[in-house]
Amino acid sequence: MLPIGTNLTLRNFPWATVGLLVVNWVLFLFDHESPYGIRFWISQYLFSIPGDQYPWQLITSLFFHGDLFHIIGNSIFLWLFGSFVEDKLGRQIFLFFYFFTGAAATLLHGIMVGLFLKDQVFVPLLGASGGISGIMGIFLYRCYYSKMKILFFFFFFPIRIQIPTMIILPLWFLFDLLGGIDSIRGIPQNVAFWAHTGGFLAGFGSCKYLHYGTQAQIERLEFVADRSAEQHITYGRDIEAAEKLLQKVPENPELHLQLARAMSRWKTSPEGSDHYQRAIRHYVKKDPLKAMDVFIEFWKKYLSVFEPRLQLTLSMLLYKHGHTDLSSHTLRALIDSPQPPDFAMEQAYLSLAKIYKTI
Repeated sequence: MLPIGTNLTLRNFPWATVGLLVVNWVLFLFDHESPYGIRFWISQYLFSIPGDQYPWQLITSLFFHGDLFHIIGNSIFLWLFGSFVEDKLGRQIFLFFYFFTGAAATLLHGIMVGLFLKDQVFVPLLGASGGISGIMGIFLYRCYYSKMKILFFFFFFPIRIQIPTMIILPLWFLFDLLGGIDSIRGIPQNVAFWAHTGGFLAGFGSCKYLHYGTQAQIERLEFVADRSAEQHITYGRDIEAAEKLLQKVPENPELHLQLARAMSRWKTSPEGSDHYQRAIRHYVKKDPLKAMDVFIEFWKKYLSVFEPRLQLTLSMLLYKHGHTDLSSHTLRALIDSPQPPDFAMEQAYLSLAKIYKTI
């Protein structure tokens, strides 16, 4: 079986994943085309050798591969899982986890070799699969709601199916774990199963330790909302789930925004308006540009005025970023609303006059 995709959609280009792929391939070509002396030096000082371990080998061994099939297989898995994990975590955190779980994978392999496989203490370990297994563990934790597109051959006929990630990745981990146990039992193995197991556990366990569960649930709600919009179906149960989740994290603007969109998808509602306003208030403090974008979305649906100070702030954000017409309309709506005169209302008059002069 070969994973060839998921039902998720990338929001950002995975520059870090592409960078890792490029480095892996450049070093693979350099290693295999180098003179014997250089290849010997690389194998001695950059591969990971449990019985003669240097600290830096925990990382450098991730960049070298045994043969063409080895690097092609790892490249497929790194692109498939790495691109989405990078999309979820961000470039820097993704790279940290890649190297952290890769080092953890190499350490567990060395420990198991030292304890149970002493005849392999000087057999080099190389390949990116330890770090990739860690990324797969993170993918399972953060994207548990997704489905994997799997390609397999039935009597030479290619068949593509979708299997829930919650089923296929635990089975993959179980396969690696059983392979590691078989190696301890003395069954010859050409795969470093304990490195795969260690990387996967390090990735999944790190997500658990860092309490990524709440963010994973939010991402699931976003995914369900997007899919529901595409398929024109309702998702009342997911609204209930989001409301329960919001009780744990009431200050989370993303949850408020998802609920606002859900409750305003077919028609406007007071509840949807309330969640939009709560989301915007939180975003104004943390991410003004995001607050502006959400306000534009809200205004198109509701044409409703906030309290003067917040409305003025949002209107001036619109003006500052080139939305002159919309800025003047929102200021005009604030001025025409039955709001008591205060400093914010006076500023609205002055700001509107300033905008009119520039038009």
